[in-house]
Order: sequence, then C-alpha cells, then structure tokens
Amino acid sequence: MKQRAKGLRLTALLLVLAILAACTPTVAPAAPAASDGAAQPAAVRELVVWAEGNTVNTIESDPEGQGLYGKYIIEKFEEENPGVKVRLEYHGWDEELRQNLVSALLAGTAPDIVVGENFFQQYAELDALIPLDDVIVDIKDNLIPGTYAAGVYRDQVYGLSAFTGVFGFERNCAVVEAAGLDCDNPPETWDELLAQARQITEAGNGEYYGYTLQGPVGFSVGGIFRVAVYLAQAGAPMCQDECTQPYFNNPDAVPVMEFLREINRYTPPGLTFDPDEGRVYSQLFNGLSAYQIAGSWHVGWAKQSGCEDCRYSGAPIPQGGQPASIIVGNVMYAVLKESKNPDLAAQWIAFLTRDDVQDLVYPTLGRLPSTRSALTKLRPTLDDANGAFVDQLLNNPELGILPQWRKDPQKLWQIYNDMLIEVLTTEEPVFDIMDRAQAAAEEVMNEP
Repeated sequence: MKQRAKGLRLTALLLVLAILAACTPTVAPAAPAASDGAAQPAAVRELVVWAEGNTVNTIESDPEGQGLYGKYIIEKFEEENPGVKVRLEYHGWDEELRQNLVSALLAGTAPDIVVGENFFQQYAELDALIPLDDVIVDIKDNLIPGTYAAGVYRDQVYGLSAFTGVFGFERNCAVVEAAGLDCDNPPETWDELLAQARQITEAGNGEYYGYTLQGPVGFSVGGIFRVAVYLAQAGAPMCQDECTQPYFNNPDAVPVMEFLREINRYTPPGLTFDPDEGRVYSQLFNGLSAYQIAGSWHVGWAKQSGCEDCRYSGAPIPQGGQPASIIVGNVMYAVLKESKNPDLAAQWIAFLTRDDVQDLVYPTLGRLPSTRSALTKLRPTLDDANGAFVDQLLNNPELGILPQWRKDPQKLWQIYNDMLIEVLTTEEPVFDIMDRAQAAAEEVMNEP
C-alpha cells in the first residue's frame, strides 16, 4: 500500500485493517450441540459502544442526576432487544480516541460503535465505517443537517449526533451599560460591534474592554472554532474541494482577517494569547470584557461564575454577509465495519435520535438535543439565554463544521495558526500573510 504522509499514519492503518478484513473469509460460529429437546436460553449478544466520557462516567458517579441518561439508554435498549447486552466504554476524545481505536483494531478488540466529532469523513473514505442511510430513511427529516454534516461522505451518512452544541454571541450587560450603551439592543453588524467595542474600551480606561478574542495558542482549536463563525458569516471558507483542501488565501476572507485584527485592539491586553481557554472566556463573566463568541455551554458557566446579567443572541454579521454559526461539542456515533453486530449497532444509533432519548439530553446532561422535534418541544421551557442557542439550531440554515483535512491536519492547522498570529501581531497587508500561508500549505500537500 502506498506510504501516506505522517499526518495520515492513523488513517492509513485503518485502511490496511479494512483491506485485511475484506480479504478474510467469515467463518460462521459452530452451532450449539443438540440437547434433549429442552428449550435453550437465547445467546447473549454484546454491543460494545465507545461513548462520550460524561455519559459513561456519570452512570455510577451521579446515577440520579446526569447518569440517568446513560442508565436509560442502556436499560431501554436491552429491554427492547432481549438477549442484547450493551456495554458503554470511554476511551478518550480526539487524538487520544483515534490512537486507542487504531490500537484496538490492530488487537482485534475494536468496538461495534465509535464516538467522535470531526473524523468520520476520513474513516468513511477509507471504507472503515458502515453507511446508515437505510436506517434513517424515516427520521432524516427530523435531524438537523449541520449536526451530522461531519459524517457525510459522497452523499452517504456515516454518523449521527446524539447531542450537540452551537455558537452564539454573549454580552455582559453590566459592562455594556457602564459604557453608556443599551444592552437590550446588541450590535447586529460587524461595523456596529467594532464601534461599540471601541466605545466600551475607551470608557473603561483600562478597567474593562470591548471584546474577548481567543488567539491561536494553547487549546488552539477553540480559537479556530470561533473564527470559523465569522468566516461562515462572510461566506469565505479557508478550504475548498468539499472543504478537504486548504484555501488560506481565499480573497473573500481578507475582510474577515482585517476585522479580527481590528477587534483585537479592543481585547484586554495579553488575553488573546493566554493559553488557558477557561481564563480567556471567564474574563467577561468577571466584568473585564463586554462581548464574545460563546458556546451553548456558556449559559451555565456564566451563572456559576457570578455573571448577574449575561445575555445571548446571534453573532453580528458583516455587510453583505449571512447569519451563520458552527456546530461544536457535537457528540456523534458511527458503526465500524469491524462490528460483530452491524445491524444492531445501526439500530442503536437510530435509537439515540428517538424522542424519548432526545428528551432526556437537556434535563440530565445539560446539553442540547440534535433533533428538530426535541428542540421544538424544549424551546418553550427555556429562558431567553438557553433559548437563543436552540433558535440557532432550529432557524439558522448555515450551520457549518470545521475543515475536514485529509492530509497532515496537524501541519495544516499549525500553518493556519501561524497565519493568525501574524495577522494579529503585525500591520503587514493581510493578503500577503494569507498568501504565504497558502504556499506553505501547498508544500505540505505536495510532500510525498
């Protein structure tokens, strides 16, 4: 098999395993020995699910609270499928999860179902997953397309979301009003946001500032996610070919980079490059900043942090742009081709989108469900803060995902991050910076 670049070594291993599996004849298990005619108990089929950590860990640590979700999905599925035993396991997230999955495949101990967020397209391309289209025919219209977009490859669906999140716009009204602005009317455009951020920063005189911007350091994907909101609003993706190839010098993205450079002038000094994401965003709760892009989990976080009047809405949009957001914290499940129970595994994933299961997500886990029916039912029960994020999911047709790099993703993201550092720390023409980044990305893409 052709040697792949270092950044794809994990997916290359998966391809080898998929090929080996395809070439290995399936041997049916021997039939049980005949008995004297007495009825035999049905053989137990075990469904092994690598699941999201909070779902797994709270079953025992918080059985009457968050753990109710995990307990319910196990017990209900087993009740409806006699002879089936469901085993939920936690094996990490992101890179740790991928490494553990490769190790399990090599050892022949792979699960039936794997959890994840942004790597399913690559695995589907390597023929390591089973498409779910046959089992979602009757439920597809009830799903929010953005929540399973990362699991679509060549028009087939390979992964579904069990619960999800989305970005919105957060404001600390105490800071906004201290600067003489009306918090009931948040900025609706980038120009308004820049003007208000400048006014707040000037009024604060070093005590508070207009905006929180997370830079490309520390948990850099946090900054990447939030910049992606602005890129989506401007219709200026920094990727092409179904968002699998870098396009860091997209001329349509120049205004986005220039906007980020300008808004960064109104961020608390040094905060943009603080590697601690929690510290970056908690400054708004503490009254140091007025505005920021916020995930749907910020509502609870703000309350826990003592923000007495934090409010939420859709993010301001550029002139000529569109309302848009990015799906985040999206917990998806897919069936491995190595599954010992592929039909049962596909049934499990569809089961997670049922109303009775989806209706448990918010009251137990505090997360947002991923189906239209559950979100619609939930919306009237929520306050304005949480409701603003449900509105994003229900009413915003532009719900994007991060680029799905196929080759050397870590190198490409590093180039992207280096580009943003230059944008935010120099006055060099933005397009020149972007053009150099694209040249560096093309070198990576052309490596043997």
